[in-house]
Amino acid sequence: MFHDPYFYPSPPLYLNRRPQFPVVDPTTFTHSVTAFQKISTEAGIVLKKFGEPGFAVKLMSAAQAGNKQEVDRLMKSIGVSTPITTTYTPTGILLTIHGNAQGAQCCTLTMFLKWGR
Repeated sequence: MFHDPYFYPSPPLYLNRRPQFPVVDPTTFTHSVTAFQKISTEAGIVLKKFGEPGFAVKLMSAAQAGNKQEVDRLMKSIGVSTPITTTYTPTGILLTIHGNAQGAQCCTLTMFLKWGR
């Protein structure tokens, strides 16, 4: 039997096929983007309030005392409509802002702001 060293057989047909994916529908993504724009605007409102020295002292004092009810009350007093989860430590505060689109949670913005060493 003769063997041609320059003959390379074609790869099997299944190797040439590309996987089939569904048609892209950006509807949900577009709703998520819109919701995220809202929570980022509200994050700006929160940061502006945090920049007020009197508010910062009240928030930090309540957190240092472990008074979660007061921290929650202060956060609600800022007046944003998006739910914000707060967690704090001696070194800072962690904020998680949840956005909703089409009746479901779609996006999250998380910020950690340092306030101690």
